Amino acid sequence: MNDSPVTTPNPHDPSLDQAVALHAAALRLEEEFNGLVDDQAIEQFLRSAYEHVADHATIDNFLPLLAERYTREWLSAMVEEQSSRA
Repeated sequence: MNDSPVTTPNPHDPSLDQAVALHAAALRLEEEFNGLVDDQAIEQFLRSAYEHVADHATIDNFLPLLAERYTREWLSAMVEEQSSRA
């Protein structure tokens, strides 16, 4: 058993400033897709997008912005598909 208070950071965990940027992105997306997509689903999509771009990034400055754009495109396509079925 390891009793050390030091933990190994998860490489997918955003830094503090990136976490703040992701939170702001989630709020913008929740406002944009209000009533069309559940807020919790938006946050899950955003986190998934962040992890995806983080896996392939060599520079992490723009990860929250890229994740927001990717999530917006994904949500727009999902809403469009749902509306075309109705």
